[in-house]
Amino acid sequence: MVRFIHTADWQIGKGYGSFADEAAMGLRQERIGAIDRIAAVAQEFEAAYVVVAGDLWDAPTLPMEIVNEAFAAIGRVGRPVVVIPGNHDHGGPDGIWQRQEVQGAQKRYAPNLQLLTQPGPHKLADTVVMACPLLRRHSAMDPTDWLGSFNWDSLPPDQPRLVLAHGSVKDFGQRLHHNIIDLKRLPTMAVDYIALGDWHGLKQVGPKAWYCGTPEPDEFDPNDESSARRGQVLLVEAERNQEPHVKPRPTGGLRWHHLRAELSSAEDLHRLQQSVDQRIGNRVRRDLLSLDIGHSSLDLASHASYVQWQETLAQQLLVVHSKGSCTAVPRGEGLDSLLKGANAPLIRSVASQLQQKLEGPKPEIASKALEVLFHMVQKRST
Repeated sequence: MVRFIHTADWQIGKGYGSFADEAAMGLRQERIGAIDRIAAVAQEFEAAYVVVAGDLWDAPTLPMEIVNEAFAAIGRVGRPVVVIPGNHDHGGPDGIWQRQEVQGAQKRYAPNLQLLTQPGPHKLADTVVMACPLLRRHSAMDPTDWLGSFNWDSLPPDQPRLVLAHGSVKDFGQRLHHNIIDLKRLPTMAVDYIALGDWHGLKQVGPKAWYCGTPEPDEFDPNDESSARRGQVLLVEAERNQEPHVKPRPTGGLRWHHLRAELSSAEDLHRLQQSVDQRIGNRVRRDLLSLDIGHSSLDLASHASYVQWQETLAQQLLVVHSKGSCTAVPRGEGLDSLLKGANAPLIRSVASQLQQKLEGPKPEIASKALEVLFHMVQKRST
């Protein structure tokens, strides 16, 4: 029996172009930090190896300071790290692995990294890795094709056989025409575990076949289930002619949250604030929030609270991405405070005139003016 860590899709150097520079830098750094967390899990699990099923890098032209830092982290793993190229870091002539400076840095900082750039069996001390790398970004051929004609009798009969491949399996239902893996063609009895990369979520796709997902979350999940699908590695125990034992282990550092809410009252806002607090707690700069509020509208006082809450979130979270709009509507206690202010007759008069204009041809102007007036009064009172 052999124990190993199955991971993939690190995509070191990912750009995060849709985020501000500071946030993008933090996200890129967190992906390198995940390597140390993987190393800690490997030590606790007493793993013999860490296997990376492709896409260790995000692009072929990464600057060497990022490459060096990642290799230094891999060198700290303390055990062999077995890697195949994926579509982002394919093994072809224009891929990152072919750059001489990258090869030199790997030898210097990460001599424990074993790169398998050619299809075929790779014999480790107690395991045989059946490497199925990608040699170009997009390939019309199944990277596991060579396994169909392989002479399995040439392998040690008592050592576990690990298929290491990068690509999409057909039964995902996606309209893909490249890097497709047909699991039904694999000789299931001849292999003991199939470690897959490319799909960024945790997914078992066969009795012995798993996608491990990304070790660090990399996007907002529309179902807000990112913690269950991303941000983990797989702990695998494999033995020849036995079903593998597979267990996910969290490795994510940042948390990504996606929430939807339609706000029309102070109670709605309070429920949303409670929901966010339950997810984030007192963590600072360790969470990203995507908030879809649709076409919301709040009274003047509640809208002022919403704006202030948004400012507080921006100071606490690494990223706040808002979708939709929240409009301040002159109604309720906020409007009453302007119309019935006992010590401000001028404000009462202006507010009353603006209220009348709400029924006029351009109510949005009067509404905005009432909102500005309300904020002025609030600011003066504090």
